[in-house]
Amino acid sequence: MHDGLLAVLAMIRFWLIDDLYLEDEYGSRMLSELEHARRFNFWMGKVLRPFVGDRILEIGAGIGNLTNQFIPRQLYLASDINPHYIRYLQSYSFGKPYLHVLNIDATEPEHFAGLEQKFDTVLMINVLEHVHDEALTLKNLWSTLEPGGRAIILVPHHPRLYGSFDEVLQHRERYTPQKLEQALEGAGFTVEKMFDFNRVSVPGWWLNGKVLRRRRFSRVQLKMLDLAMPLLSRIDHIWPWSGLSVIGIAKKI
Repeated sequence: MHDGLLAVLAMIRFWLIDDLYLEDEYGSRMLSELEHARRFNFWMGKVLRPFVGDRILEIGAGIGNLTNQFIPRQLYLASDINPHYIRYLQSYSFGKPYLHVLNIDATEPEHFAGLEQKFDTVLMINVLEHVHDEALTLKNLWSTLEPGGRAIILVPHHPRLYGSFDEVLQHRERYTPQKLEQALEGAGFTVEKMFDFNRVSVPGWWLNGKVLRRRRFSRVQLKMLDLAMPLLSRIDHIWPWSGLSVIGIAKKI
């Protein structure tokens, strides 16, 4: 009986505070906490799915939270610069001949050599705010798309929300829709649609990142938020402020 109780308590503990990665220069621990919000990631995938084609390049795929929602496809190239994630994705790609994995730095033109006009969709979720050369990054993405192909770009919204979480995640900035649209058009894209996403998380980000200046997410908060996500995602549009992220859908004409 005693051993059984200890086992249950251990399961609860690791459900609440599981550590997949130690902290490193990639912010792996904090990113893994975000990426294990499975219901939230499913909601994001549902929002993006109508814009996704059959030949996809994903920049910053992480541990494949979107990848596994959009496969199988005719061609799917999942990329990242974090070696932990690349190894994970390579293991995940076994037995999936359409799924390929590469180390791609979005700011390095040579990493895109041989990928010109091979894709009808480029996904870049929570990456643009990290790069040191925004214009070059978007031009690199543009080069990989066939005419009529789409870039799907998600970035953090609300410059005034920039706080301790952004510092830990090494965000260069938080965007406005106008700033993202200007960047996309400067790279040669035509913006098809621009909309906000995830209004429900704005108060928590403000409280924890701006007021309390925390450097880590509360795992209990993340777990509770993720459990409630099926309901919260349905009523997200009712909140009288715009979302924590902004999404740009842009075409190569």
